Amino acid sequence: MPLLAIIVDVITAFTYLFQVKSGSTGVYVLGIIVQAVATLLLLVWALTYRRKKYRNPVIFGFFTATFSYGIILISVVINALVFVLYLMNILGINGVIFS
Repeated sequence: MPLLAIIVDVITAFTYLFQVKSGSTGVYVLGIIVQAVATLLLLVWALTYRRKKYRNPVIFGFFTATFSYGIILISVVINALVFVLYLMNILGINGVIFS
């Protein structure tokens, strides 16, 4: 699953680069759809992850995820934040992601 999360991240990165090159509203809508699907897919993967999720808390502190689970968690967080930025851009609230 971590490899699949990285592949989803690469796909969303290429979608973003395509949107920067094109710069039209229709392409932005396509990008927000791709980002929403990727975020939901990664969230489902994070919630249904079956392998070991956490390391020994005595060594590193309170919350320490394993490396493979950490990749999925970081991917979910970053894609969710980018989805919020896309949504703000489409609604005209803030144009941070596409200036």
